[in-house]
Amino acid sequence: MFFNHHRHSRVALQIADGLLAFISIALAYWIRFYFLPVAVPLESREIGQGLIYLPYAILMAFAAPIVLERRGFYRHLALSGSGRVASLLEVALVLFLLAVSLIFFFKESPSRLVFLLFVPILTLLLYLRQSLLEKLQQLRRNKNEYSTNLILVADTAFGTRRWPDLLMQSGSGIRVACYLDPSKISMAAFVQSLHDESAGIVLFDVSSTNLPWATQAIQACEEEGVEAWLSTEFVGAKIAQAHFEEVLDQNLLVFRTTRAGIWQSVLKVIFDRLASALLLILLFPILLIISIAIRLESPGSSIFRQKRSGRHGAPFTMYKFRTMVSDAEMQQAELKALNEMSGPVFKIKKDPRVTKVGNFLRFTSLDELPQLFNVLFGQMSLVGPRPLPTYETLAMTANNQRRRLSVAPGMTCLWQISGRNDVNDFSDWVRLDLEYIDQWSLLLDFQILLRTIPAVLFGRGAR
Repeated sequence: MFFNHHRHSRVALQIADGLLAFISIALAYWIRFYFLPVAVPLESREIGQGLIYLPYAILMAFAAPIVLERRGFYRHLALSGSGRVASLLEVALVLFLLAVSLIFFFKESPSRLVFLLFVPILTLLLYLRQSLLEKLQQLRRNKNEYSTNLILVADTAFGTRRWPDLLMQSGSGIRVACYLDPSKISMAAFVQSLHDESAGIVLFDVSSTNLPWATQAIQACEEEGVEAWLSTEFVGAKIAQAHFEEVLDQNLLVFRTTRAGIWQSVLKVIFDRLASALLLILLFPILLIISIAIRLESPGSSIFRQKRSGRHGAPFTMYKFRTMVSDAEMQQAELKALNEMSGPVFKIKKDPRVTKVGNFLRFTSLDELPQLFNVLFGQMSLVGPRPLPTYETLAMTANNQRRRLSVAPGMTCLWQISGRNDVNDFSDWVRLDLEYIDQWSLLLDFQILLRTIPAVLFGRGAR
């Protein structure tokens, strides 16, 4: 049998992928040094001895399993993971960028072509490894070979059907030895089943009514040294993903609705701070000119300050260039009947309180520039749901509307680039914000930032 335990397979694959990354550097060097000069006339250039590439090969051997882990290749029992060639190529490109970036830290100057060759070679080797693994999994299924017996405890027909199919497709070597209904079996009979089936795993997929029984059964598994898996279907969460985390030396089951890992969140914060600081320096002359123009047209401060709702509704002071007369907020009650946006949000296309300079600033979205200070202070992000005034947040009645507060507010989001005049229903606005939250990634942030540029230049949807 190829693997003796389903958890051993993950470690074995990580070791194998590390070796493949090491071999890929070696093959790339061999092709560049021995094959290409004969097959293709290249510019004569010293590419260095093989020992120069040894540190890079060792680094790739350690980094490859980490990058593959981040991409979800070892996350599930489905050992083939994200098997598309595009995903494997993306992993190889990340490793390539890592290797090239380290060249500047070493005195030697290795051939860049070696690292370019490394990308297709590693992609091909990982693809072949995966194909071979799938063949071995199919062979194991055909021979009816299993490494672990699993007892499935389920109280629904759906749970009884789906888990055997999923385990069979995974090729993990886990066999469903028997099915148990928690409402029809005693604890003594359950323990006897552990012995009779030589069970290594018990999978519990039960409703909340049978959770007390499952709790006792898990304790019995603990005493027997049998691994217990508990499905979180009993909670009924449809969006939040469950994770076990150690908090204050206690194991907690955490349900989190926001996506992506901590490292992506950290990179987002770093990018926000650096980008906002750089933009404030570059745009300082424009900020000064706008400030003077506002004060020349109407009396009062050029900066409009308002309490807005930040993450989880925590209030903060948001800054904008003033686009209305000084007493605009006092006049809002008189204009309430003209509101064009459904829900708690107040929007008017041709607001009589807006000044001439304010119209230009709104059309070009230049009135939003002072929010770069909010981003610099960590109160906002470049990309995120737009922050609402605190009184509009308090007027929200639906829980899903408040879920838009689960992330830091931003200067632009899907609502901004969708044409703000085309979104007149607050529920559509919320839907776009929740779509962003549920699909969030650094790549999505960059896409939104790029799409914001033409939206601002052409004044699409500006008010």
